[in-house]
Amino acid sequence: MPTTGTPNTDSPEIAASIVICTHRRPELLGACLDSLIGQRVGGSPGAAHEILVIDNSALAEGRPVVEGRQAVFALRGVPLRHIVEERPGVSFARNRGVAEAAGALIAFIDDDERACEGWLERLLEPFHRLGDAVDIVAGEVEPDFGDVPRPGWLADDMLHFFSCRWGWDSQSRFLRETEWFGEGNCAFRKRLMAGRTFPTDLGRKGDGLLANEGVIFIEMRRAGAATYYVPAATVSHFIHPDRLNRRWLMRRMFYQGVSNRLMQRRNGQAEQGCNFNVNLADLAAIDIDSLEGESLWAMIRLYYEIGYASALAMG
Repeated sequence: MPTTGTPNTDSPEIAASIVICTHRRPELLGACLDSLIGQRVGGSPGAAHEILVIDNSALAEGRPVVEGRQAVFALRGVPLRHIVEERPGVSFARNRGVAEAAGALIAFIDDDERACEGWLERLLEPFHRLGDAVDIVAGEVEPDFGDVPRPGWLADDMLHFFSCRWGWDSQSRFLRETEWFGEGNCAFRKRLMAGRTFPTDLGRKGDGLLANEGVIFIEMRRAGAATYYVPAATVSHFIHPDRLNRRWLMRRMFYQGVSNRLMQRRNGQAEQGCNFNVNLADLAAIDIDSLEGESLWAMIRLYYEIGYASALAMG
């Protein structure tokens, strides 16, 4: 499949590969790449990294964005490559990125995220300091609402529905088994992918909201992979204005319920009990756009349960 940019065989050995999966968002991709200028691997002197942009669109809208910045990165010794993955779905893109990566460490950042100063060095520091005691590192994600005011109904404890603010601690530490993270700001040892792929039947495709956030990392952690959390390894995540409404959130939670049950089925986990009783006519009559606080939380939980129950009915 088409590739722009080939690593120079005379370049230093690549210690880490930054993988950016993108789909028809050239302006956001450009901002993401600009935030990576000057990022460093850290660790041993002379350690180098590469950046792989996996363009999940046959139209390759990201190509001019990448080509316009390759010289800037080349001056800093950072190969920047554009790779087209035409099979639709972020899982196909992530799998392609893993396959193309030259580094023993792979770092994911999404095209609608921007790395804060020192992000890469902080994200990779535990691998250098703790060695084989660390397999996966997760960073923190801060919301960026752009020019749109944050809605008053969007409470802090709802931000993780938008893949932001995991908030596990103010200090770096190993994550507990029940503590999760997203794929938009993490790094892991490439060797952990041996025999594994991101599930292509789950994950975002176009406007679909089926999720696969972290499913492969759940498999790794169950197999013994130790995960370290670094809140100072921060990226900002642009929250798209069309998502800043309660109806999008309800749709998001419905598909999270579907996704969770499908992931449980994949992993051979027992189903959870569903305990709700709803009259669809009454549900349709509720003014979702007026809900706040505990009433909004109750609706969030209900839509999740309905999605989960729908997946159970799929057999």
